[in-house]
Amino acid sequence: MKVSYERRLSSLRTGGSKFLLSYGVPLGLCLLLAAAALYIFTTHNGEGSSFPRSSREFITAAKAQRRLVEINSLLGADPANMRLLAESGRLKYQLGPEFYIEAISDLERARALGFAEVSSFYYLGSMYQAVGLYEFAAQEYRKFLNNSPQDLEARLLLAKLCYSSGDFPCAVREYETLREKLPSDVVVLENLALARWKNKQDYAAALLKLRESGAPGLFLADYAEGRISYELKDYVKAAAFLRKAADGPASAAAGFPDRAALLWLAGDAAYRNKETDAAYGYLRELVALKPEHGEGKILLAKIEKIRKAAEKSKAQSAAKRGGAPK
Repeated sequence: MKVSYERRLSSLRTGGSKFLLSYGVPLGLCLLLAAAALYIFTTHNGEGSSFPRSSREFITAAKAQRRLVEINSLLGADPANMRLLAESGRLKYQLGPEFYIEAISDLERARALGFAEVSSFYYLGSMYQAVGLYEFAAQEYRKFLNNSPQDLEARLLLAKLCYSSGDFPCAVREYETLREKLPSDVVVLENLALARWKNKQDYAAALLKLRESGAPGLFLADYAEGRISYELKDYVKAAAFLRKAADGPASAAAGFPDRAALLWLAGDAAYRNKETDAAYGYLRELVALKPEHGEGKILLAKIEKIRKAAEKSKAQSAAKRGGAPK
């Protein structure tokens, strides 16, 4: 435990200053995964462990701050009190990303002193993931699931983390476990299809099951096939599938956590497939939805320049013919 504790704190110190300056980047990934978890499990509570995880379940920030003042005073007299350290870590976790490094340090110190509570694995997993220490995050999620194997939210977070970090065998394994618990859940099926594709395994059965499950499944199947075709640089197929997903009824995509990603893929695929008007529409919607999307803004500006040049050329041609542009 001592070696692991020191290694983790060393890694935390190494990355700590970068996180404090730019924690929004890894946190964005964490929040996206959390949104995906919420998307799947709104109607599936599973049989997971019960402990505070969201802001509505925690005490208020003001109460947390007051309690932390008390804990700091108590730790001054008893610095090796593992329960006080653990409580301090949990309170800092709930106060948000700017406190994560301190929270991790407190919880790791408590564990090194002998504190063992299952919820700490979940909190540490979430925070290590947020600060970009994905190997440690995966270890903590696995420890948590060893104690609470029926916790579907934590299993989804581990599956997503494995996928995003390139550990596709792990992602397939975790999504297969989730499918056993939720055999008809369309988001599990979509992610299983993508994980199996990344792992060079057959994914047709998962896509077929998606397409047989109604409008939400059709939407996610089109999105998944569009993403796969896009990554394979088959922009003809990618544009077709992504257009179906982007232009489909809103009810089919209800709860989808990242329309901006869909719009970017649809816009870029359409542009590469020389469907400039379609690309223009998707990118305008993207920039309106997410003004900070740099790639989208650059490509939109490029298309606007092309469109203006085409309109100017059309006007000049009409003028030469002695008529107005049609």
